[in-house]
Amino acid sequence: MKFQLKNIAAVMAATVLFLSCSNDDNASGVTPDTFGDVEVFFDNGIAGDVLTLGTTYTNSNGERLTINRFNYIVSNFVLIKEDGTEYVYSKEDSYFIISQEAGMFTAHLEGIPAGDYKKVRFGIGVDQQRYLQGETAQQSFWDLATANEMTWTWSTGYRFINFEGTFNTVASPQDKIFQVHQGSNTVTDNYREVTLNLPTTARVREGEVPSIHVKANANVILDGQQKIRLSDNINQAGTGAAIMGGQNLITIAANTLDMFLVDHVHNGGTGHHE
Repeated sequence: MKFQLKNIAAVMAATVLFLSCSNDDNASGVTPDTFGDVEVFFDNGIAGDVLTLGTTYTNSNGERLTINRFNYIVSNFVLIKEDGTEYVYSKEDSYFIISQEAGMFTAHLEGIPAGDYKKVRFGIGVDQQRYLQGETAQQSFWDLATANEMTWTWSTGYRFINFEGTFNTVASPQDKIFQVHQGSNTVTDNYREVTLNLPTTARVREGEVPSIHVKANANVILDGQQKIRLSDNINQAGTGAAIMGGQNLITIAANTLDMFLVDHVHNGGTGHHE
């Protein structure tokens, strides 16, 4: 009888230990070897206001901008856990166009390992490694970029940002066209990456799609840490300002490091929330 009781006690202890370990493994709700999707939603604004194409905004340079186009490329997504573990999204699938005029606001990332993520990193533009793979290797994205005014010729590459409209000043009230086309060139590589903290954890689970809501501030392109006056870039005909090269693009690349922040994260859903 004592022998039987000892055996029963041993079995019960082993069962409790097994259940305890199982509970520890799933304490976070993460089922091993499962995957989910993540949506990164970009909400474009300007200096704290909603960005509405055709509306006029005044920046600290005293220039009144009416924005008709605000498109940009985001790429090379990385999701980072609290312990610093990184999940690098597939490079082949990691290039997206965000376009205010076309209503394209989302980077949808598929097959992310289940887990709790605290940061997101992504690029602004197309990196040299990808570009140098050649046109054939990225034909579908090149075609999409071309259709959304995000390329020059193949030899000059992608426009990372396409920011266009009209502007005037108090001293010169007649509207002039402006074009800001940010990209790399043979002299400088203007691709940049930003790492953003998430205010709450993005919980990736099978069948759930956390939505990371990123706010983008178009104002910093010209009116960020460093200032660029469109009126200092008037063409010889006096009809407008075009910024497509030189030191201005290096300045813009630095300014855009402050263009994004994560406003909030929606967990447990199946797609975009505002």
